[in-house]
Amino acid sequence: MIRLIPTLFLCTLFAACGEKTDKSGKVVDTPTTGTLTIMADEGYQPIIASSIEVFNATYRRAKLSAVYTSEGEAVNNILKDSTQVIIITRTLTEQELKFFKQRGFEPKVTPIAYDAVAFVVHPTNNDSVFTIGQMRDILQGKTTKWSEFNPKSKLGDMVLVFDNPLSGTVRYARDSIAAGAPLPANASALNTNEEVINYVAKTPGAIGIIGANWISDTDDKGVQKFLRDIRLVDIAKEAGAEGFGPYQAYLSTGDYPFKRTVYIINAQARTGLGQGFASYLAGPDGQRIVLKDGLLPAQAPTRLIQVSKE
Repeated sequence: MIRLIPTLFLCTLFAACGEKTDKSGKVVDTPTTGTLTIMADEGYQPIIASSIEVFNATYRRAKLSAVYTSEGEAVNNILKDSTQVIIITRTLTEQELKFFKQRGFEPKVTPIAYDAVAFVVHPTNNDSVFTIGQMRDILQGKTTKWSEFNPKSKLGDMVLVFDNPLSGTVRYARDSIAAGAPLPANASALNTNEEVINYVAKTPGAIGIIGANWISDTDDKGVQKFLRDIRLVDIAKEAGAEGFGPYQAYLSTGDYPFKRTVYIINAQARTGLGQGFASYLAGPDGQRIVLKDGLLPAQAPTRLIQVSKE
């Protein structure tokens, strides 16, 4: 069940800002107070870290923190009740929802942003425009050498590098781009998106597959360094067509094809800090952070300005 929460009136709706306790007298969190640790796909560390910092500064009695891990690990933990709030790029399956339905409720699911799966190559690699079909062939293992992609290429074997074997990026590449085919033998996984970027920066024949959030905020000095160390791949719909990068504007227009939705899934059975943070992320302030970080807001309109070339 997806519930859209357009704005946040936490201090108005939950004006009783004093500590709340359960039947045993234990203090419980509210939408603006208390302590909560969430789990998020590591691909979203930049934007979630920014959002938590601002949220905690705004609601000073809230102590929200995050553990950054793989999508698979985050889902495993919410099903084990080891965490109550996760941020990933899919909703829960019917089988996963059974766990909660047996307990008498369903987690609240709120879309907060649109992101992209991005491809990066070594900065000296001149082959940086791929078609959707070419990328599918690479991920299905039909194309494994750079000379098969471009007969003039002096590079040898293609090396595909992902962030984590259980990440949402691996799942998306396998299920959505490779059409469900198993990933090829030349694909391997490291631990983080940053490790993928560093590997590609040192390996001329590599193709790195990362979450665009790691290179979307071009005002960030760390992102500026990443973009000097690697080269972003543009994706064209077909041979001869214009290619587009994983940028905010092209996610909005649909020109960049590998787009995915980022969700916050809240399995707190009551209205607590998890719901407060979800409301914040989906509200005006949170959506401005999404916009500033270079992703496409899920709940707010994006203004596109076309500049004439005349």
